[in-house]
Amino acid sequence: MRHPARLLAVLLVALGASLAAPPALAQSVVSVEPEAPTVGEPVYVTFSEPVDSVTVVYRPGAISAVSETFTPGSAAFEFTPDRAGVVSVAAGKASQNLSVRFRSAPLAGLLVMVLAGLVLFGGAAVSMRALLSDGHRIEVDPALRPDT
Repeated sequence: MRHPARLLAVLLVALGASLAAPPALAQSVVSVEPEAPTVGEPVYVTFSEPVDSVTVVYRPGAISAVSETFTPGSAAFEFTPDRAGVVSVAAGKASQNLSVRFRSAPLAGLLVMVLAGLVLFGGAAVSMRALLSDGHRIEVDPALRPDT
């Protein structure tokens, strides 16, 4: 090191510059109440500073994505989700993803699950019955059995 005083001076200037100018705070989502809402339940979103426009996207990134834009004009924002699934709430650089639940279990989902169970276990029962019926008796040669 040939010039330690010069290096020290540069470090002091850089430190003074970083302390003199406070960093610009990025806008962020401060809170979301409730964290896991259901369809039809109001959601309260609070930002770190007032926002002019808030975009709510239902199922972001999907082909069937639906977008709504609101103009709250303050740091607090309220909306009521009308669809279940992932919902993205964004204002400027701040964004938050929410998981909106169904009010109750979807009837179509339960019906598909019961139908799949009937096919699976019904097919297994028919196969076992056919295997164990008298017409399909399996004979095992005693010579093929291991000595025990």
